[in-house]
Amino acid sequence: MSLVLIEHLKKSYYISERSVSILSNINLSVGENEIVSVEGASGVGKSTLLNIIGGLDEFDSGRLEVCGVNLANKTEREREEFRAQKVTFIFQHHLLLPDFSAIENVMIPLLINGVSYYKAKKEAKAMLEKVGLGDRIDSFPAQLSGGESARVGVARALATGKQLILADEPTGNLDRENSKNLMSLILQLQKEHPFSMILVTHDLELASLATKRNKLISGELQSV
Repeated sequence: MSLVLIEHLKKSYYISERSVSILSNINLSVGENEIVSVEGASGVGKSTLLNIIGGLDEFDSGRLEVCGVNLANKTEREREEFRAQKVTFIFQHHLLLPDFSAIENVMIPLLINGVSYYKAKKEAKAMLEKVGLGDRIDSFPAQLSGGESARVGVARALATGKQLILADEPTGNLDRENSKNLMSLILQLQKEHPFSMILVTHDLELASLATKRNKLISGELQSV
């Protein structure tokens, strides 16, 4: 079963009234429990593709089905519901809310999905313990190191138990050691909490951990 199925997807932007193609013919299939890389230089459209898959951006034409949902011609409201129910994100800068503690940051998506406060706190605490931050649950983002913030981001993504994680340069602002540690952690957690991941990166060492590798060149994906 494909969690993600993309056929002949196209995306253009208008710049000074001129259409500029960024994705010209994207084809991709992601199965269950796969980690699939999208590699390439800066500016080739990797993040644009990830945003489209995650329902953050629209596309011009083609087929896009994610977790059983056809994303063609969805309204913004429908895409919001899709994101809340089907996918979760890990970002390069983690995007932790500065006025909330680590455990509160992990609890927020659970509370949004209707989980009770008590259950959300219990599940968030358990996930933070799994990423090695059991003693940092009450710390605020400003009190955490870069590696710790990244692990909170991973805990937040996994806490909701969704099948698909979209990771945009998740180790982009980490040093080499923390980068390796974070990816090792993700691979370890995948065995305990099965999920698929689309990993956008220009880090070849990180990309080598993917089960399927792709490079975005001239608006098309090519197998590596």
